Amino acid sequence: MPGCSPAGPRTAEIPYQINASDRIAIGTVSDIQEHYDHTIFSITVEEWLYNPLPARTIDVRTETGKYLRTEDQAEFTLNESVLLMLRDEAPEKQLFSISVGFPGKHPVSDRDAVIEELKAQGKWQAENQTGTAGTADEQPADPDAPPDTKSIPFAGILWTAAVLIGAFEYTKKKKQCKRK
Repeated sequence: MPGCSPAGPRTAEIPYQINASDRIAIGTVSDIQEHYDHTIFSITVEEWLYNPLPARTIDVRTETGKYLRTEDQAEFTLNESVLLMLRDEAPEKQLFSISVGFPGKHPVSDRDAVIEELKAQGKWQAENQTGTAGTADEQPADPDAPPDTKSIPFAGILWTAAVLIGAFEYTKKKKQCKRK
């Protein structure tokens, strides 16, 4: 069935990758722990581009290990700088996977293209993306200015609904692929 491969043509497209990702970060590979059937790569986060966490170091798990090789998994080298499309595995433990296999690992030079797509999708946040937002006591330059007119009520609900529908369709397609 076309499009069933995790590394199919659509997965190479940045808009698809952003929609399949829970978070996007830029960082440097600081440690590699290879196990029997998986590898954990520690990433020192330099910048969060989407859905930031206060974590400065995260772990990314791939399903490739000492005795198991999987062709659609990203590979890393120590001290490599990367832009990663991440899927939450256990965010409370700072554990993630690459959201669409090897296409979800990018060179840092793709940063501007990713930011432009985040803006186009309405997912870019203007505040500092290192995991900290502006303070509550910041005031607009003009105290008589109206509140932010760019925010749309219920936009969060609409995005949540869109993500849930997308996840449902993805799961349905994945099940169809497994049956074939």
